[in-house]
Amino acid sequence: MTCYTPDPDTACPPIILILRRMGLLAGLSLNVMKIVMLILGVCGTLSLPLAQASATPEQRTLFQTAYRAAQQGRFEDVNGYSKQLKNYPLFPWLEYEYLKQNLNTVTGDSIVAFTSRNPNSLMSDDLYERWANKLAAGADWAGILELLPTEHPNDSVQCYRALALGKLGNTEASMKLSTTLIEANPGGMPAPCTEVISLMAQNGLLSEHQLWQRIEKAMEENQVSFAQAVAKLLPLDKQLLVERWATVRRNPATEVPKLFSQTDSVELRDIIAYGITRLVAKQEKTATSLWAQAQASFQFNGAQQGKVNSEFGLWEAFRQKNSALAQLRAIPDEYRTQEANEWMVRIALRQGAWEDVLKAINSMQAIPASDSAWRYWKARALYATGQSAQASTLFNELAPNATYYGFLASDQINQDYALLKETPPDRSQRVNGIKRLAAFERWQEWINLGERDKARKEWFRLLKAMDKVGVQAAGQLANELGDPNLAIWTVSRTKDWNAVDVRFPVQFADLVQTSSQTQGINPAWILGVMRRESAFDQRARSSVNALGLMQLMPATARHVGKRLGLTLTANEDILHPETNVALGSAYLKEMFKRFGGNYAQATAAYNAGPGRIPKWQPQQTLSADQWIESIPFEETREYVQAVMSYTTVYDAKLHPGQSVSLSSHLKPIATD
Repeated sequence: MTCYTPDPDTACPPIILILRRMGLLAGLSLNVMKIVMLILGVCGTLSLPLAQASATPEQRTLFQTAYRAAQQGRFEDVNGYSKQLKNYPLFPWLEYEYLKQNLNTVTGDSIVAFTSRNPNSLMSDDLYERWANKLAAGADWAGILELLPTEHPNDSVQCYRALALGKLGNTEASMKLSTTLIEANPGGMPAPCTEVISLMAQNGLLSEHQLWQRIEKAMEENQVSFAQAVAKLLPLDKQLLVERWATVRRNPATEVPKLFSQTDSVELRDIIAYGITRLVAKQEKTATSLWAQAQASFQFNGAQQGKVNSEFGLWEAFRQKNSALAQLRAIPDEYRTQEANEWMVRIALRQGAWEDVLKAINSMQAIPASDSAWRYWKARALYATGQSAQASTLFNELAPNATYYGFLASDQINQDYALLKETPPDRSQRVNGIKRLAAFERWQEWINLGERDKARKEWFRLLKAMDKVGVQAAGQLANELGDPNLAIWTVSRTKDWNAVDVRFPVQFADLVQTSSQTQGINPAWILGVMRRESAFDQRARSSVNALGLMQLMPATARHVGKRLGLTLTANEDILHPETNVALGSAYLKEMFKRFGGNYAQATAAYNAGPGRIPKWQPQQTLSADQWIESIPFEETREYVQAVMSYTTVYDAKLHPGQSVSLSSHLKPIATD
């Protein structure tokens, strides 16, 4: 087989294993064997096999029959179709079903041979995990190291490798892999990984205090079973505390008072603080009373006090209470939680308190370069407090990015959006390479069979084997094949928000232009809403039954349809692109008019409903970016930011050569 971007350090071990057992590579070192495999062109584990011949309609019909038989375990029937399906792209799924259902009788070599022929696939991932479970159950640690890949996307498989290394005496390698797994999963982990944590504790790499921190983090992320499993590594009294913790989580109002009679300890106070923070949002008066009682009975440390007081303060900020800023400011900087710092920024922006904006941002944990929000607001605060040189440095760092904060930063320093004028890169070679892959053909066949979900799983597994440029090429290919939704979700995996040519296809242009002219609103805004709402999936149906390209609720669609003279007899009518875009655009116009031509407020109303917008009205006129950042609902806040930045991109796409700034669409928010 032909290899695709083979890595000589990891590419060929399973094939080498087979050939070595056959005696064909006797006397060669492992590294030499890898090189031999690359030269021979038979490497396979992390390579991507190429496609075979195109499928026929007859093969598709036969496969569907054979696949049903395989899922039912009728492999004698499957054998009757094997000859006709041998070169069919989805034939490996029949082999996979056989291996999966016969793990107790097949050999390890059979698993290795299959995964070598079908690397980086859903099928191989699942078989490796099942085989790892089988080997671990039989304590076949040598088999785990010999037969399983050194890299695997499933944490359970990696935890089994770490255990096997430890069991066979390679403590250093075991602890290195275990540490990597622990650091990558600060909250919960799969069941097999609990024993890895035990192994680390036995080797002195996790103290009792660190184990408790793992439990605390797991409880914060609602990983209760994992927390209870880790607790078994602690003394009995601590195990009992974790069980109490689980009951507090379920019913804090009833269970927290019961803790007041317990013997004081740091861990007990952690649980009390946790229980009170869970009450703040829904039973604030009860939480306030319990916190007063708790402080009278126990000496909480600074971190524990900071956690509880941060929760009270951030909920005051969420409700946009003026008192919230003073409440959050009073918490020592080192004990104010990250979330409380973020809400302190928002309430300070709402009040124009720039010194407090700086104070909160400077108290945050290290702000990564990718976190443009707080870097932008730090720059704004620096400028507002007379530190223009430092502000300019931050604005210039953010400005090259085609993002909400990148555009805003460019506007602050009067820079054009240069990225929107660049010629897209030539990815044709990579696109053509993807078309030749077996995994791509499997995706195509699932699509041809009407199995969209299976196709997407196949597609996204393929992406894991690609570098960033390859993923962007896959996104471009999806656009070329008429699936913009898949293209958008594909390129999002790279976190490269500057790939605007792939991220922002212009879809349904005629419908958009017609509705734009009919309603008298910006077509780029319609596209921006559509891009955010459905990513151009005309079949999109949300969990709350919002429908179609512009994600209209049925009641809203009927309200607008009645005004437009459109009769909607069923929800399916709303899914039709012509109807959906017409209705959505009319509703956008309604919101635009209702809020005085203010894009930010109209966009927020489209997402959260028009009734909420007056509740978020500021007490003093605010710049639109300050108002947007202070929107209490995270979904709506991010929605408005996204739609306005997407509108900016589509302005550039619809009007090449013209410069329409984001800020030109952001009118100040008045007090009434």
